[in-house]
Amino acid sequence: MKIIKVYVGCALTHASSKFKNDIYLLKHNLKSMKGVIILEFIGLENGTATDVYNHDVHGCVKDGELIIAECSYPSTGLGWELGTAVEKHRKHVFAVARDDAKVTRLVLGAACERNPNYSFQTYNSFAGLLDLCIKKIKELQMSE
Repeated sequence: MKIIKVYVGCALTHASSKFKNDIYLLKHNLKSMKGVIILEFIGLENGTATDVYNHDVHGCVKDGELIIAECSYPSTGLGWELGTAVEKHRKHVFAVARDDAKVTRLVLGAACERNPNYSFQTYNSFAGLLDLCIKKIKELQMSE
């Protein structure tokens, strides 16, 4: 089984505490999968703004083999990461959002023939999100 480096990107600045906790739990659960390495973002408390940019974009996005982008909350930073992952690095990107979230049409429209490594799905519960992410990781592990 191939080892896959996974980066989970999401909104932080304007996200709820519950959402941030769900992201923590998602990463914790994915870390327990065989053959999965989770690349960690810096977050809101540590480092300078330049540290965050260098680590998250030139480290995690560049080095990740699968970028999971949780798009339920608007985020300029996540948008930057998505653009870099899709347009510059041609990474496998799995964008997800709660089924009741208002997601920008640009994120929805990127799932087209121009970007064969990009997909978008919605979910309605944390369990649903976890199941989707596990399935996507396993698909990638089996395909390479």
